[in-house]
Amino acid sequence: MLIKGSAMREYQAIDADVPRVGALLRYLQTEQIEHVVVDELAAEDYSGVRLSAAIVVAAETLPLLPPLLNEFCRRHDMQLVHHSCQGADELYMFSWLNEQQRPDFMSLRVQRHAARQTSWWRRKLDRLRCWREPSGLLIACLGPDGSGRSDIVEQLGAQPLAPFSAAHVINIRPRMMRPVPVDPDSRVPRGRLGTMAKLMMFVADYWLGYWWRIRPKLVASTMVVSDRYFDDILVDPGYYRIDRFRRLARWLLPWIPRPELWLVFDVPSAVLQTRTREVAEEEAARLRSEYRKVLRRREDVVVLDAGQSLAELSAEAERAIVAQLARRTARRLGLPDTSKDNPTSTDVLLFFCRRHVPVFSKLIRVLFNSDIHCRLPGDVHMPHPYGIVLQRQAVIGHRVTIMQQVMIGGREGDPNIAPVIGDDVSIGAGARILGDVRIGKGATIGANAVVTRDIPAGATVVGADRIVASGRHSATYDAPKVTQFPRPPRQNSAA
Repeated sequence: MLIKGSAMREYQAIDADVPRVGALLRYLQTEQIEHVVVDELAAEDYSGVRLSAAIVVAAETLPLLPPLLNEFCRRHDMQLVHHSCQGADELYMFSWLNEQQRPDFMSLRVQRHAARQTSWWRRKLDRLRCWREPSGLLIACLGPDGSGRSDIVEQLGAQPLAPFSAAHVINIRPRMMRPVPVDPDSRVPRGRLGTMAKLMMFVADYWLGYWWRIRPKLVASTMVVSDRYFDDILVDPGYYRIDRFRRLARWLLPWIPRPELWLVFDVPSAVLQTRTREVAEEEAARLRSEYRKVLRRREDVVVLDAGQSLAELSAEAERAIVAQLARRTARRLGLPDTSKDNPTSTDVLLFFCRRHVPVFSKLIRVLFNSDIHCRLPGDVHMPHPYGIVLQRQAVIGHRVTIMQQVMIGGREGDPNIAPVIGDDVSIGAGARILGDVRIGKGATIGANAVVTRDIPAGATVVGADRIVASGRHSATYDAPKVTQFPRPPRQNSAA
């Protein structure tokens, strides 16, 4: 066992400089984790990450750290976003939101006491695990021109987040084959053979580029950001001069390496018209609906509000990346699932709604009087899954609670656009959320409420669009700002 003694640094001194690290070390001491704080930190291991520390623990203590660190994050409104092994040492990285609602980071290096030199087989196994579970992240950004997509991709490429060692930007594809397009300004559709050759070239380019260029960068903890991706062909085939064989492109989707995170830049057509005139209003509305339709079956999709300022959009994109890293780290470390358990009836309903089993899926929908067509994360909570109607285009966040008789859908004037529900939202029984609205993170929708406008994070809504409490944990939403949300004109609503 490792003995605590005079070699340990005074917690008061640590707390004066780095309060979160001091709180973490005090928490480990409270949990009877014997450790020694290393006075000198290797600056190169913590480049870009502030509030870092290094401790030495006994070998038998290492398996106890992940659940304890996860509990510490839960208590202090933080997230465990990264874990990696470097020989006999382990590196943990934590994140939280600052006053500007942007993620900040700190790191903790855990060294094994009296660690022996790792064997040749151990090093090979570690390298194999790094190749199988890379610490980098492949992100695909989709959205129409003028939505701010290219600006955010450029920012992410210039300033990668702290958990990553570098950033790499690709445009549509890795470009292993035919790096320079032939006549890029041409918009003349290709013929039958040209379209088939183009699609097969895309598949070969993605496969070769992923395993030859992208995968090694992911292993090296690089954030790879793609400005558009193969799925964009299904949304805007005219941009790629493809006028036919869309079914072939859809059939080739499973053969394309898939990103771990999709960022969809969603912007109303009216706002897009004020930014660019290259896209007609009807085409902008069509593209907006198609982007949601193409990716509605995937759970790793985040729909960003591209109608806000560039700084707010960049902060929202960073928060989405950090949330994805936290979910991936929890899965790899086997951390306990904090989502609420669903009853067996909910599991049966979701099973048949997600798989579309002939006859049985329709029968289950009739029995539960529910009609669920949109994607649902695995941690959605439905205590009473009866009378729930969710439109295809609706986007549901993580850890959302949906009670009975809830309807989330479009409105009669724009049936192809449905609400976007943020993470940790609670929707009461009989509530109606209709139209082109966004529900902020942690909001509460009361029973029988009718929501037809945007709701800020952490707010509580009752009745018809009546906000009775503003968000308490969001610095960007205060009480005066709640009253500034415009109320859309009343229309006859339909799911």
